[in-house]
Amino acid sequence: MRRRIDPSRLYFPLIVSLILFGGYWPFQNDHLSVPGLNWDALPYLQFGASIALIFFFVRLLDLVVFDVVISGRRNVVAPQLLRGIVSISLYVILLAAAFSGIFKINVTGVLTGGAVLAAVLALALQDTLGNLFAGVALHMEQTYEIGDVVHTGDYMGVVEGVSWRATRIRGFNNQMVVVPNSVVARERLEIFPRNNLNARILSVGVDYNVAPATVIGILTQVASHVEGVARERPCLARVSSFGDSACVYEIKYFTRDYSGRDRIDADIRKAVWYALRRNGISIPFPIRAFQPYLPPTGEHQISPEEVFKRLRAVDVLEPMSDEALQTIAAAVKMHFYSRGEAILRHGTTGDSMFVVNTGSVTVRVPDDSLTGWHQVAELGPGTVFGEMALLTGEMRTADVVAMTDVVALEIGKDSLAPVLEVQPDLAGAISHQIMQRREHLQSLRGDVEQEELTLMSRIRSYFGL
Repeated sequence: MRRRIDPSRLYFPLIVSLILFGGYWPFQNDHLSVPGLNWDALPYLQFGASIALIFFFVRLLDLVVFDVVISGRRNVVAPQLLRGIVSISLYVILLAAAFSGIFKINVTGVLTGGAVLAAVLALALQDTLGNLFAGVALHMEQTYEIGDVVHTGDYMGVVEGVSWRATRIRGFNNQMVVVPNSVVARERLEIFPRNNLNARILSVGVDYNVAPATVIGILTQVASHVEGVARERPCLARVSSFGDSACVYEIKYFTRDYSGRDRIDADIRKAVWYALRRNGISIPFPIRAFQPYLPPTGEHQISPEEVFKRLRAVDVLEPMSDEALQTIAAAVKMHFYSRGEAILRHGTTGDSMFVVNTGSVTVRVPDDSLTGWHQVAELGPGTVFGEMALLTGEMRTADVVAMTDVVALEIGKDSLAPVLEVQPDLAGAISHQIMQRREHLQSLRGDVEQEELTLMSRIRSYFGL
């Protein structure tokens, strides 16, 4: 916004200059004799007219350079401190030149003679001059503007004014803090510009028994609807750390009014409390208690009957009797995987297979493409993977990655070996099931029967049957 121009600032010194020059001009020649006229006063009249003309010239130059050229072309407002320094410098130079030309006095000699006095004054005004030059640097660099939130040293608040000596900051407790410009320039300065998307992070502790996906969804939705939170960038919630009694989450939001951060923080915390209460989620107290170890229980735990029912539906295990399957079900290990987590890696060794209980996984084979792999299958609940490592001990040939949150059941060699020792014929039945499954999934090359015999012999050899 441009400064309003006052015409009297130009008209008044111009009129005074014309009047004084008009009174001086007729008597400027020494041969003109006027009775009663004091000729010694004419230089002072000329100097007074020159002062008025200098004021007109400097103000006109200030108007043209700062209000027309800079503000008009660059659409920026020049700092008042810069304009004042330029004007004072021009006043001193032009007045010294006028004084030297009219009164025939060597101003340079006078200034040289006062060098010692100037040095003494500079030492006495060291802090004042430091504030002055620091203020000039801050204005020239346009470090911050009125309305920005700044944090320097122990002070933080909204900038309300900047002078040649100090910066005035309105603290968040409505107190006024005056910080010298030299302190601002010397200390580390953190700026939160107005109308800028400034970020803010809050922490909240939540019960360990609640899944992170559930908590993150609630926190994100709550924070995004609080007044003052910017809509341009979505809020996000994430797991920050694991505390003694709570899982700590971070809520990150953006706001254009950073001066209202305390009010926005309070509103988000209040909304989080109500949202967690509505969903039956507690905010644990920071306590320490002795408790004997108990097997972990949670929302993903399944009963032994459900494990047996899931294994009974697996085609590879179909030849087993209920008694043998009960033995394996009792030794099954249950694992939880989050979305994007690798369950198996190709080229690694293993001696177990997995059954998908809930969720879905993708099977990927490495290649030379840009992604480094291509998908060959997508498996859902009830499907198995890794069975060749369980039965023959061979290395994994593909990556298996969770597409969603996955609960998987792992059957190891140790749980299958006792069953095959009692019923050796199961090795042939299982190999037959695997070959049928392979034939269903892909086109086989070569003699299927011969490959089945080879697989059965590998199983017998691996389990020492």
